[in-house]
Amino acid sequence: MAAIRTGMLAGLLAAALTAALVAGPSRVSAQEQTRVVEGSIFNATQGGGGVGGLPVTLHQISALGPLDLRTDSDDQGRFRFDGISFDPARAYGVSVRFQGAIYGTDLDLSAGSPDPVSITVYDASSDDTIVSVTSASLLLASVDRASQTVAALEIINLANESDHAYVPGPDPMQLLRFGLPPGATGLQVDTRLIDADYAQVDRGFALFASVPPGEHQLTFSYRFPYEGDELTLEKSYRYGAGTIRVLAPYEVMAIKIAQLGDPESITIGQRQFQLIEAGGVARGETLSIQLGGLPRASARDRIGRSLDNIRFEYAAPVALGVLMAVLLAYGVLRKGRDTRQPPHQAPDEIPPDR
Repeated sequence: MAAIRTGMLAGLLAAALTAALVAGPSRVSAQEQTRVVEGSIFNATQGGGGVGGLPVTLHQISALGPLDLRTDSDDQGRFRFDGISFDPARAYGVSVRFQGAIYGTDLDLSAGSPDPVSITVYDASSDDTIVSVTSASLLLASVDRASQTVAALEIINLANESDHAYVPGPDPMQLLRFGLPPGATGLQVDTRLIDADYAQVDRGFALFASVPPGEHQLTFSYRFPYEGDELTLEKSYRYGAGTIRVLAPYEVMAIKIAQLGDPESITIGQRQFQLIEAGGVARGETLSIQLGGLPRASARDRIGRSLDNIRFEYAAPVALGVLMAVLLAYGVLRKGRDTRQPPHQAPDEIPPDR
């Protein structure tokens, strides 16, 4: 499982690193200042569960690592942290865990104790029908002719329009899942969903994250292989999509989707792109994206790729084997020339070109 630098904690870490660079000499005196952080937890699910006795964490993130303080909410969902030592080289935030999901917000303590914090939570549901995709964009950005791979970027807007948070149940099939082309490598995932991880599986990846009500962006990139100069990419949309966009530069390839019609030409910057855009695909629908005009690897590219694929630990034995073969060939050649010398020729009669 691969960790994603996402959500509140990722933002806190980035802010802490920035603060450490700009804090300067004032850091020592600033550490003597104290703050109070207080707030309340509210359940926005109609008829939802109580918010008393929930674990609340105050996060203090610096370049040296996290320093967390913990407390529990009272019967009314209220919490309070007293005597917090403020350090401008730290970033601050507060979070609460409720029914398997984490909710939180960043804090600005630079101007003193902040106003009371309000954290909204929701009852959990493991029914993934409350999760949908409002838009899905696929950019086929570039092609590496030598390795015969295509670089792709996808941007998906996840939506939850219910008053429950989607929290995956114990069944692996209840995890958020997204498809990838066969042989996809170099997967990178980014999202603002809090406490999200992912794991690549066969033909896709699973996202370990809860989805609260609202809209949330998910971005992921990868490379996938192709053979020849054409490929049909079968793209499945498990959660459907309100809008579909497929984009590719003209100089890279030609794209076509029979279900959605022909592409149109658009200009982005100074480059010409093909764009196929359509409104709506059903949940579980699969689109056949035809890629044409893909460059073929040359013989030189294939040789270079083969050499790149030789594992490092085999390099020395291969080099020694080549050297032994050269020495053996030289020895055989020299022996053959020696056997062709006249049997009674004196040393001073050997031709100069010997």
